[in-house]
Amino acid sequence: MTKLTSTFKSLKGINTAFSVLAGILLIIGLFVVLAPNGLMAQEAAQEEAQAAARVTGDSAVGMAFLAAGLALGISVIGAAIALSKIGSAAVAAIAEKPEITGRVIVFAGLAEGLAIWGLIIAVLILGKI
Repeated sequence: MTKLTSTFKSLKGINTAFSVLAGILLIIGLFVVLAPNGLMAQEAAQEEAQAAARVTGDSAVGMAFLAAGLALGISVIGAAIALSKIGSAAVAAIAEKPEITGRVIVFAGLAEGLAIWGLIIAVLILGKI
């Protein structure tokens, strides 16, 4: 019993790291959903968007920003939820078999891949305007 208790104490840092990563992904997702205009920081890009808005209409550009923000925001929130579940399961699995730590990190990377796919889709959407 004491061996299991000491193992849980040594894994407390890993669980905290997974929780911090999930929180960071959630904050980034909320920021992108709430501030889609922050993606266009450069002055030249703003001028191009204004020119495209004149050609395609303001509503089309607005919908593109909304779609990009939702694509990234929802994928990041989903990745954060997945990472929180994987993190708690990972701590329990590593407590029983410490030699599977590498496999657990792979699963955490797969969950973070969701956020990367959302970022790719958002960039592709913004590249069309």
